[in-house]
Amino acid sequence: MDMENKGQSNEIPQAPKETEPVNPPEDVVLDTEPSAVQPEREQKRKTPWVLYAVIFLILALVLGAYFGYRNGLARRLEREKTTVVQVAAEQYQLAFQDIAVGDYENARTRIEYVIKIYPQFPGAPELLRDILMRLEQPTAMPTLIVEFTPTPAVTSTPDLRAAEQIFTEIQQAVAAKQWDEAIKEIYAIREVNYDYRKVQVDGFYYIALRNRGIQRIQSGQLEQGLFDLATAEQYAPLDGEADGVRTWAELYLSGASYWDVNWQQAIDIFAQVKDAYPYLMDSSGMTAVERYRVALYRYGDQFAASGDYCKAHEYYLQSLAVAPDPEVQATADRYAESCQAMQATPEPTEELTPNPTEQTPLPPTEPTPEQTPTAIETP
Repeated sequence: MDMENKGQSNEIPQAPKETEPVNPPEDVVLDTEPSAVQPEREQKRKTPWVLYAVIFLILALVLGAYFGYRNGLARRLEREKTTVVQVAAEQYQLAFQDIAVGDYENARTRIEYVIKIYPQFPGAPELLRDILMRLEQPTAMPTLIVEFTPTPAVTSTPDLRAAEQIFTEIQQAVAAKQWDEAIKEIYAIREVNYDYRKVQVDGFYYIALRNRGIQRIQSGQLEQGLFDLATAEQYAPLDGEADGVRTWAELYLSGASYWDVNWQQAIDIFAQVKDAYPYLMDSSGMTAVERYRVALYRYGDQFAASGDYCKAHEYYLQSLAVAPDPEVQATADRYAESCQAMQATPEPTEELTPNPTEQTPLPPTEPTPEQTPTAIETP
């Protein structure tokens, strides 16, 4: 016991060594990191997706702005074209007003302006030709004026009884719906006494112009009718019927301006006019439904010229659906044949190769029972 105790007592206790810091594993370090570091790393991971989303949004905005600009530009060009047509129609109507008062020089200026901004305006070249023919004879007009100036008896002493009589004739003409006669008498009463029952005369003038304008448009005199309605509108607003007739007449003239220029536009416009006023026509005598029919097969000819006979045949069929026409039918048949030739697939050789073998069977390799005895009897 003593020896054991002595052996134990001889062992000198050593002081504990300083423990070196042990690096914990990486997963432990990640777990023991401060909580503020983890959101930063997650935010760094999400940053590229946010960047992609921002870039995609910017591209979408740029593309939207680009296509919006293109669409806006197309609409603006279409509005400008419509504005040109309206300005040309207005100047055309004012030219008729200048002709009515004898101001042919101003009328020529207006028509030349119409031809300059819209060369396809219907009726403008013919009207300019008439104006120039009248301007080529300026000598006769002054001599007549000089001869009649010394006798201004009517203007110097207005006859009120004549004015009353003319006013009665105006009333009778309006009641009988004789619009040309009513307007003629209104011009006469203004020459006799301009202020005589002016309010009532202006009212009759509006009624006569409004009704004659509609009558002219429905009879094919579109420009003259539009001029009457424009003059009537200076005295009072147009009612719904007159304004509607004017709108369709202007649309007809707009469609006629695309004739031989843009068949697709002509078709689109006359497709609308024919539904409301199928027999509305201009000085050419072609109704809206007839222009629609002709424009369809003329547009088909345009496709045929480019080699698309199938599309040409479709437009010819639409034209024939409006009204039959032997010549159009014959051309439609030719286009149909050309279309079928285009659509046919070249496979004649594959179908012809098996047919000869079926029609001409090969001779049998063994003799038939009928042939064997003949072969024996020959010797």
